[in-house]
Amino acid sequence: MKKTTRKLLLSTLLTFIILAIGTFAYQRMSKQKKSTISETQEEKTVRTVQVQNYAPEDITNSITLDGRLTAYEVVNLFAETSGVLKPTSKTIKEGSYVKEGELLFDIDGRDAELNLLAQRSALMTAITQIMPDLKFDYPQAFDKWKRYLDEFDVRSTVKPLPEISSDQEKYFVAGKNIYNLFYGIQSAEQRLNDYKIYAPFSGVVTASNIYPGQLVNLGSNLGTIMNTGKFELKAPVSLADLKYIKTGQKVTLYSDQLDQKWEGQVSRISRVIDNVTQNLPIYISVWGSGLRDGMYLKGELKANQLKNVIALDKSMITDQNKVFVVEDETVKTKTIEIIKQDETTVYTRGIELDDQIISGSSAGIFSGQKVKVESL
Repeated sequence: MKKTTRKLLLSTLLTFIILAIGTFAYQRMSKQKKSTISETQEEKTVRTVQVQNYAPEDITNSITLDGRLTAYEVVNLFAETSGVLKPTSKTIKEGSYVKEGELLFDIDGRDAELNLLAQRSALMTAITQIMPDLKFDYPQAFDKWKRYLDEFDVRSTVKPLPEISSDQEKYFVAGKNIYNLFYGIQSAEQRLNDYKIYAPFSGVVTASNIYPGQLVNLGSNLGTIMNTGKFELKAPVSLADLKYIKTGQKVTLYSDQLDQKWEGQVSRISRVIDNVTQNLPIYISVWGSGLRDGMYLKGELKANQLKNVIALDKSMITDQNKVFVVEDETVKTKTIEIIKQDETTVYTRGIELDDQIISGSSAGIFSGQKVKVESL
């Protein structure tokens, strides 16, 4: 046998021996290997939930409010005459407190006073000139016009003219220009009052734009006064709460910073809805010490009672108007009627006494889920 043929047979034989040994070792090791998969099936965990039964009751309906105070009356004072501003007993500056009827601004009106005296004097002269004709032509009217002339004082406010007894007397007096002079004087007296400006109410001066010695022009803005005795709070409310609110209702307002409370009253309800928030503003009148314009206040309005309702935490509501109940250890959903809701609580109807309502958060709970019940 040739040497090459012998090497080939030897190589083939060694290959078969190696394969046989490998196959035997694999089979032996396979029988000894343990499975990593558990032969017993893992038990499923059943969730435990807390349930509670609810009974309907009558609940006080409170509506929370908040807003900023604004002064109920703010008046801008304008000059209706012109002249130099005279000093008064009190210097009016921003922040000054003034009482109702107190003199705020006094514009020099000496020219107007002298002109008024001249007009009254002209009326007295005109009446004096008609007296002889009255005595002879209208003797029944002479005495009353004489009394009027005797009491006439050019430094006092003109009194109403004597009553006319006949058409002839009226035509005679009108022909002598008496009426024209009289009403001209009344107009001048009214204008003279405009030289002095008094406080229309007690309050605080929030702006003072002119000081004594300055020239005041007709229409000048002299200043602004704010009534500190009465304020108004503008508070937005939802359309759902609007049916519980009416004018005249009492509102308790309070400030967290001052730890103080005030009693207010709903004075007006707006008819214009905010396009963004869909809320409707109401206006609450409030008065008392410690109030300031621009102050932020919170409030609580006691409305009519909610009859036969159940108060639930908002976290218990799912799909807007449903709650989870447990029947035969199975979770189901129940549709309810929502009467009212606020920031944390929903007031509902449609829940029976024997309904086992899942209390607390409904996260991870779904209809058809098997649960264990733990009553509160």
